[in-house]
Amino acid sequence: MKQKQLVTAMALASSLALLAGCDSGDDVSVNLGSDSSSDGGNGGSGSGVTAPENCPTGTSGAVDTDAGAVCVLEGRIEQNVTLSSDYNYLLDGEVVIGNGDAELTGSATPDEYTLTIEAGTEVFGENDSYLVITRGSKINAAGTAENPITFSSVDEGYEGAGEWGGVVLMGFAQTNADDGSGNVLAEAVGETEARYYGGSDNDDNSGIMQYVRITEGGYEVKTDEEINGLTLFGVGRGTTLDHIQVNSNQDDGIEFFGGTARVSHLVLTGNLDDSIDWDLGFQGNIQYALVTKVAESGYGMETDNDGSDFDKAPRSRPTLANVTIVGAAGADAGAKHREGTGAFVHNSIYTGDDECLDVDDQSSEITNSELVYNNVIFNCAANTSDDDDDGAGNEYADTVAGSNGVSQTDPMLDANYKPASTDAQLGSAVDFQSTPVTGGINTATDFLENTDYLGAVDPDASAPFWYEGWTLEGTL
Repeated sequence: MKQKQLVTAMALASSLALLAGCDSGDDVSVNLGSDSSSDGGNGGSGSGVTAPENCPTGTSGAVDTDAGAVCVLEGRIEQNVTLSSDYNYLLDGEVVIGNGDAELTGSATPDEYTLTIEAGTEVFGENDSYLVITRGSKINAAGTAENPITFSSVDEGYEGAGEWGGVVLMGFAQTNADDGSGNVLAEAVGETEARYYGGSDNDDNSGIMQYVRITEGGYEVKTDEEINGLTLFGVGRGTTLDHIQVNSNQDDGIEFFGGTARVSHLVLTGNLDDSIDWDLGFQGNIQYALVTKVAESGYGMETDNDGSDFDKAPRSRPTLANVTIVGAAGADAGAKHREGTGAFVHNSIYTGDDECLDVDDQSSEITNSELVYNNVIFNCAANTSDDDDDGAGNEYADTVAGSNGVSQTDPMLDANYKPASTDAQLGSAVDFQSTPVTGGINTATDFLENTDYLGAVDPDASAPFWYEGWTLEGTL
């Protein structure tokens, strides 16, 4: 796996080596622009530092001032592309895989293409760049614990925010924003071009993302619209999403716009807005999520159904299990549920924020058992917000926190995020599919593993823990 901080140094070293081998009369050129070759062939010119040879089909070679020698992806790509780990890559502006973002009519179907990214590959983004996988196409980004795939900005290190865009997946799964056409207009994915997502296939498959790190993103692509680290527009449960880290994003870490996506082993660190966000009828699953917040950041979870119609169907109603949110003074609450969202939150821990839970704008979700907390620890300065939600001085969060499923105690997290409190250990594993809800609807699936402990890390586990070895150094 190539290390980002070495790239520029390697390019400079190559330049110096070439210079040392030249007589004073020789000309040496260093190409700091992009080669326009479209066949992935040789780039650069002269006898100086040149673009990589034999860049993969669908990319072109260049030498970038910050990123060094790279293979470049740009514009709309309508072919299968494989990014081998032999090179580093640069996203130049918007990079769109496929044509499924068009407004589809009648029986029209998009072409299907796959972007394959080999384990250990580094992908850099210019400040106005982002990657979009459209409906019908797929991403195949299967990293490993030893060789994760990394998306970051072109500059040295991984510590910035808002320095490039992010990764966007668009699928055919259901949302409640569909007017019946099967096309929902996406937000924050380009300044001029409309892009569409959605449909009725909740088993839709947008590909694979495993052992992937996304950092320094959140560039503002439109006024007041930044890109999330990972955005899932109508993504279906056929998609494989596990061992994903989003770090230091200017906007949200991960956001679900409807769909039925299922994510496990999710790490969200130092994101400046909300860490987890959902709306528009999201009915997927999240398990083993570790969230660490920074001061003045947004919510650990900001969750909605629909702002104009709280009861709009399908209602946002995901099932979550084994979530740990480690808050920070001055940040927003651990979780905020509003605008009619439901949720089933099991075996989780919220700690360290000024407030653990805020619930606003609800209709009948609490009384109909569609917003349920089961085996959850709150440990914040105030466990609930003090808003007047019903005009009579009552905070809806008090109803949730006052249930038998919530305990207000110190989970006693250690440096490895393992809870030492006996309240975080259960006598037997919880069957997440047995929670009763209105109409017999339950979004827990066999994707979720039944566990007998609270939080993202098993108190009986030993090193290496599931988040170790592949996440960015120093972020946990």
